[in-house]
Formats: sequence, C-alpha cells, structure tokens
Amino acid sequence: MPTTIQIDDETKKKLFKIKLKLEEQKGNAISYNDLIEYLLENHPLNMIRKVSLQEFRSLKGFLPKSAQKMYVEEKRKELIREEKRAPLKTTQK
Repeated sequence: MPTTIQIDDETKKKLFKIKLKLEEQKGNAISYNDLIEYLLENHPLNMIRKVSLQEFRSLKGFLPKSAQKMYVEEKRKELIREEKRAPLKTTQK
C-alpha cells in the first residue's frame, strides 16, 4: 500500500542524485521505493550482518562472536513468530 513520507529539500536532493546514479548504472528508471530498498540493502550495518551470516554458514562446530549474537537474536525472533502463528495451549488440571 503506497504511503507518503516527509523529507526536507536537502535530503530530497541527495536522494535524487543517488537515484540518477543508480538509473545510470542500471540503464533504466527506478522508483523512489526501489531507491530506498537499495539503500537499506546496502546499508553498512546490513553489510556487516551479511558478512556475519556468511561466516556463520561457512563454519561448522563453532561460531565467531558476531555470528553467536546474531544466531541467538534470530532464534528469539523465530520463537516469537512461531508463538504468534500457533500459540502454546496451556492445560489446567
């Protein structure tokens, strides 16, 4: 569902410049939604996360500290999602 976001003129100019560069690289027009998705995917924190996941997948039997924290956090999120999908039923005796 489309939505509106508010940004100041300076931010809009910066986004437009990045958008033009991406359009030049891709050879076709992109939407601001595509631009924002690109920026989120290529954000430094996301890139660090991707590197940690690659480390995690390549190692067997032990995890680097960066992957340990991520593993625990992802398991926590997974448990929350599972609980929302199918809540545990408690039986009273």
